[in-house]
Amino acid sequence: MKVQTVDLSNILRGYSNTWLALNPGSMKVVATGREPKTALEKARKQGIEDPILTKAPKNYGTYIL
Repeated sequence: MKVQTVDLSNILRGYSNTWLALNPGSMKVVATGREPKTALEKARKQGIEDPILTKAPKNYGTYIL
C-alpha cells in the first residue's frame, strides 16, 4: 500500500480550533464547524459525500495527521 503525504500547513493556518471538511480530490476546505458532524453535514450539502475530516489545532505548529 502506498502512503500519500499532503502538506496541510497552508490550509490549517487560516483556521484555529475548528473542524474542517476537505474535498478528497483537491484537498480544499469545503466546510467548517465547531463539531465534526457540522462540518460533515455542510460538506454533504455541497455534494461532497466522503470528505476528509480533520481538526485545525488551537495553536498551530507541527501537526501530523
